[in-house]
Amino acid sequence: MRKLNKVIVEIGNSRKILIAGDFNSRTGEKINNLVVGPFGEEVIKDNGDKLIDVCEQNSLKILNGYFKHKRIHQYTWHQDTQELRSIMDYIIARQNSGLKFQDVREFRGMTVGSGHYLVNAKILFSYRKNNANESKENTIACAVELLQSTLYNIDSLRD
Repeated sequence: MRKLNKVIVEIGNSRKILIAGDFNSRTGEKINNLVVGPFGEEVIKDNGDKLIDVCEQNSLKILNGYFKHKRIHQYTWHQDTQELRSIMDYIIARQNSGLKFQDVREFRGMTVGSGHYLVNAKILFSYRKNNANESKENTIACAVELLQSTLYNIDSLRD
């Protein structure tokens, strides 16, 4: 968790952050909390406490617990032989992110090594659509405004 915290601090507060991955943590559920939502699993472990601390220090939120689903659509890891299931894979973003998160849940159609399911997030990226009837001046002004607005480095999602 120290390495994660170091990377987040290096990014700084001015940029948006979207983190997805296997944190091998169980963060529990909390009502009226800025980091953990009310729809997680009941269990919390030491790694979960550490992840929550990193998120609190950097004003991040663990999005999985903010969307209500059946338990079968929340668990991101399973071991069928011992009937074990838990939420260990998370989507994390800034608490004040301009991104609009509509949903976070596991995707049961795909297993990603060692019993992990793919975690799926529905995110709205805001953009401005030009009207076909706008004048040439307005179109140029909108183009300049779009160039100055936030650009997303989608390639960094691969890392």
